[in-house]
Amino acid sequence: MQKLIFIFLCALFFAKQGSSQIVLSEEFLNTSVAHFAEIAEDKEFEFDVNGVLMTGGLSFRPIEKPIEILDFNSSRWFVRFTVENKGVAQQIMLETARPITNRVDLFEVQNGNIVQTWQSGDGRPFDKKTFEHRKNIFPIKFKPNETKTFYLLLESDGEVINLPLIFWEQKQFYAKDYNHQLFHGLYFGMLALVIFIFYIFYLLLKEVSFLYYVLYVLFLLLLQMSLEGFSFQYLFPNNLYLTNNIVLISAAGTVFFVVMYAMNFLKLRKRLPKWNKFYKIVLLIILVICGMSLTNTTILHEISYPIINVVSFIGMVSIVYLIFKLKRKGYAVNNAFALGFIILIAGAVVFILGNVGVLGDAQLSEMSLKISSGLEVLALSVSMAGKYRELQQEKEFAQEKALEKLEQLVEERTALVSAQKEKIEEQNMDIVGSIRYAQRIQGAMLPDKETLNSVLQDHFIFFRPRDIVSGDFYFTQKTVTSQGNNIDVFAAVDCTGHGVPGAFMSFIGYNLLQESIKEDLAEEPAKALGFLNEGLMKLLNIKEKEQAGESLRDGMDMALCGLDRENKILHYSGAKNSLFIITSAENWQEYPNSKDPLLDTSQTKMLIEIKADRHPIGLYGDLSPHTFENHSIKVNEGDLIYVFSDGYADQFGGYDDEDRAKKLGTKRFKKLLLESAHLSMEEQLKKVTQTFDDWRGPVEQLDDVVLIGVRV
Repeated sequence: MQKLIFIFLCALFFAKQGSSQIVLSEEFLNTSVAHFAEIAEDKEFEFDVNGVLMTGGLSFRPIEKPIEILDFNSSRWFVRFTVENKGVAQQIMLETARPITNRVDLFEVQNGNIVQTWQSGDGRPFDKKTFEHRKNIFPIKFKPNETKTFYLLLESDGEVINLPLIFWEQKQFYAKDYNHQLFHGLYFGMLALVIFIFYIFYLLLKEVSFLYYVLYVLFLLLLQMSLEGFSFQYLFPNNLYLTNNIVLISAAGTVFFVVMYAMNFLKLRKRLPKWNKFYKIVLLIILVICGMSLTNTTILHEISYPIINVVSFIGMVSIVYLIFKLKRKGYAVNNAFALGFIILIAGAVVFILGNVGVLGDAQLSEMSLKISSGLEVLALSVSMAGKYRELQQEKEFAQEKALEKLEQLVEERTALVSAQKEKIEEQNMDIVGSIRYAQRIQGAMLPDKETLNSVLQDHFIFFRPRDIVSGDFYFTQKTVTSQGNNIDVFAAVDCTGHGVPGAFMSFIGYNLLQESIKEDLAEEPAKALGFLNEGLMKLLNIKEKEQAGESLRDGMDMALCGLDRENKILHYSGAKNSLFIITSAENWQEYPNSKDPLLDTSQTKMLIEIKADRHPIGLYGDLSPHTFENHSIKVNEGDLIYVFSDGYADQFGGYDDEDRAKKLGTKRFKKLLLESAHLSMEEQLKKVTQTFDDWRGPVEQLDDVVLIGVRV
């Protein structure tokens, strides 16, 4: 009998000793077995694994539950356990700790020495994990009947540490992980769809409750992605600052906007003003907590975790209380809204209680928030549809009232407007008729097609007035000088202003040009410009009016050319309007007065600019006479000559990256002419016309435009 008792006691003793060892058998695989391990806390970070092995300076205690929950803390923890493989599996995946745990390192120990190390946790870049997975996973190889001892090192920045120890058979792990990925894909996809749909509603209705709802669901999505490690893996795998703060930021944003949404939806400002003030304090506290979490102060970051959980718990439970309070007071509260919030609060309460360690099953608490938030989003979506109908009805009612007032006002004003309209139309017809007549006069002033072909020969003219009549005009005339040289005279002229004032100035300029040619100045365009300048000053009495105190800026800019085709000489002078010549690259040195020559892409043609005088025809700063510079330029067969006003280069359009119109500019203008040089003059006209229209787009034409191209 005594022998039987002895054998029984021995069996109990060895059974107890064996309970601290994890056996890889069908019973213990694929389920948490943390209660077979021991744990020790190092609050002051005095030890590393080697220190623990050498000194044994920490006191380990047995873990009592399959999933240990270590409340909000920032200590270093060591977990010790031994695993025996009974030959059930050789490829094992160990899962432990939440994805948001900062440091999760596993060490295999033999005879007091570390023989292998695995690293994980979100306190290091994602690609530095031994096994790149959103969870903390360690692949371990076992030989049949092999026993191994492990130490697990854990660190957190103040968050709760959930400590399961799950030894997965490799195939089972990947099958389970696939199901988890599928579930989260459907869950995140549903939240993303809700965000998209109700953001569209917000854009259409401009109702702020829809915006609060969208922001709430957006932060909820970010929170769930962060808790499950998806944010770390896919959004910012190398940004440790965001990784360590995203849980607090997204949690604070979720609570902040769900409170804002509830305050607006329940109309607390009007119905319960005291509670409205209370929630303003709650919102302020949430912002302060969020600011604390973003600091580099360790203690402030640590205490942010429990505070945000407590504030969230109080804020959300009180919302459920207010729903019933408003119903008792007789206020209408949408039933779907009430149901959605009750579901959300129930799940959130379970989640928070799991976070603070009241509930033992951490996985259940985390899943509760996903399920409840998903059901809550569906219920609130129904309530927001009701909100949409309510807003539409209010809008229709307001429109009916406004329409009644508008109809009355329209009836009172219709008679007056009709009378004024008839009078304005009559005056407008008179004005437009007069301007149309002026257009015919101006058109008759310009040279006809036969004259243009005779004088300019191979040419094109792009002429685009901004209004019915133009301040820009072109001039051509064939003349023979006293020396017997045949000169083809042409000019591009830009008068001050546009429309009717510009047209009047163009009449003066045209007559003065004709007078200058009669003075035999075709070979000296600089003297012709001086003649125009003096004539304009006399005609407009500019000196007398300036001396009398009147400020006048009437005048014109001009590029005046005389082309001697027989001797291949171009005589040019400009009042603020330059001259462009396109010639072969080998000829450009023949133009000593040219500035900044521009080559085409083939390096065969070059655009040369002959600068004009900065003085216009007319008053420019003082009343003293101005002598314009004359240019006599040797040209070659096939050279292209361009004179123009500033309207083309100054046109706005061609929107930039910030959707702002910009000026076409001289550089683009030069490049356009250079790229078109190989075309016929007719094709060049088509290209400059199309380019101008495409560049301008919907932008209003800013000025009159004239551009003359002549081929030598």
